[in-house]
Amino acid sequence: MAAYPSTTTAVSTEAVVARSQANQPFMIEKTFDLDTLLSAKIANADIINLFTLPANHVILATRIKIMVANVGAGGTSTLKLRFGTTDISATADMLTVNTVAVGGNATVLLPLGVGTSDVLVNLVAAVGSGTTTTNPTVLVKMLVCDMS
Repeated sequence: MAAYPSTTTAVSTEAVVARSQANQPFMIEKTFDLDTLLSAKIANADIINLFTLPANHVILATRIKIMVANVGAGGTSTLKLRFGTTDISATADMLTVNTVAVGGNATVLLPLGVGTSDVLVNLVAAVGSGTTTTNPTVLVKMLVCDMS
């Protein structure tokens, strides 16, 4: 298991969490080309840090979509959106172009507050078999609200 990028996030928080009005819900929407972003190919249990969500925010809804499929991995190979170690989406099959419905599945209870400390929003990979030769491109959408 590895965490990528190891010392930073994929994009700065300011680049993603841009608010039009304080204390109003807003959408975070960003496409992550993991093949360009990462220095290695995704392996089982890898964690890909995307950005930091500031403290005192509430996550209202999430969605992930595989825009360009993973190449090389086999079996059941998925990505799941999380903050810290808390799941905030259902799993997305990274071998096909697909989408996960808003709100994920029944095991993901939204809304979720992130607490009084900043949290890392990340993807966790589950690679069933084979070796990834091309990482996927993933669209991440989050509807959040600043409650500070």
